[in-house]
Amino acid sequence: MDEYMKNYDFTDIDVNALVGKRIQKKRKELGYTGVQIAEKIGVSQQQFSRYERGMNKIDLSYLVLLANYLNTPIYWFFEDCFIPKTSSENQRIDKRSSIIAEATPDVFLY
Repeated sequence: MDEYMKNYDFTDIDVNALVGKRIQKKRKELGYTGVQIAEKIGVSQQQFSRYERGMNKIDLSYLVLLANYLNTPIYWFFEDCFIPKTSSENQRIDKRSSIIAEATPDVFLY
């Protein structure tokens, strides 16, 4: 895992629900009905509703169509999936770094 990915906590993330909420948010923001979007991407209204509620995983090809139709970058639908770590592990590391810096201030002077 690269350094960028280490800054995020991926445990207990329901990607389907988070992406579904983003789909619904953008759809409502632009004033479209679920029926309109379902027709545009070629699924039933019931299936589209399941995508929005996170009950079903949206096929990536449908998400690409949706992003194009809504004139929205595809990454926007995933932004809520990246939760910065705020764990006690990170806090311990930060605290330890502060203690070391305070104990040896001359080491950090250049």
